[in-house]
Amino acid sequence: MEGAWSCVEVNRVAGKSRLTSCLSVPPLKIFSPSAGVDYGVVVLSNYGGGLVAGDCARLRVHCGAEAKLFLGTQAFTKVYKATDGKIARQEVEGHIGKGGCAVVLPDPVVPYADSVFVQEQVWRLQEGALLVLLDGGTAGRVERGERFQFGSYTSNITVFLEDHPVLVERFSSRPDQQGPARVGAFGEYAAFASAFVIGSHHSQAFSATKEVLRSELEPRLASQLSAGSKADEQSMVSLAETRPGVLVIRALGRASENIDWVLRALEVAVSLPEVLGENPLRRKY
Repeated sequence: MEGAWSCVEVNRVAGKSRLTSCLSVPPLKIFSPSAGVDYGVVVLSNYGGGLVAGDCARLRVHCGAEAKLFLGTQAFTKVYKATDGKIARQEVEGHIGKGGCAVVLPDPVVPYADSVFVQEQVWRLQEGALLVLLDGGTAGRVERGERFQFGSYTSNITVFLEDHPVLVERFSSRPDQQGPARVGAFGEYAAFASAFVIGSHHSQAFSATKEVLRSELEPRLASQLSAGSKADEQSMVSLAETRPGVLVIRALGRASENIDWVLRALEVAVSLPEVLGENPLRRKY
């Protein structure tokens, strides 16, 4: 089924958000656990526990008007060694209808030695929609000495709000050509995460989410900026509203657990009644 797409669709039915369509195409597996909540729940996994050379996991997501969706993963996405010039790809096309909300909080990607990974995401939001999107990975199996030994890692994200591009994110790491330890790259850090909150800047959902994240992250930001203060050397973070309706968080950590607090802050934010109304990861962790 080369070239086929998996798909999920969530719509508002009888006053609640429900999964109304679901198709899973290998190498992607899709689970929809019954969580008894007022939003659709979709959990992604892979056959064999990760992406092997030649795999292309494609997913189309449709979140209807006023509907709410949580999209997560079962575990870390492992990317295995590239062979015979074949790479591992992951593609996502998302659409969020008027007043809809999608919260996408996957586990980090772990690229094994000599792996080649390419991810492409395109999201389209209508008026009043909200997208909370987390994207991140690690330097590899660091505990086994595989620190930035992958061939290449690429993650491209494009978000449109009412047909206008509001976010164009392009990330590429090729350790053989661009030393990750150099100044301006990763330095001594081995885990990275970027979180994006995107919506109509005047909407209550975006404003409330932004304020909670600022409140949650302020202590760390203040510590980093304090003159003569030694900030947490295990991690660092930045927070900026790059344009009205686009909030960006970036974090680096010596290990993935050192930036778990970014996920904890997002959990608090998306628990707001204007977003999902509860923590979607409370049953996982």
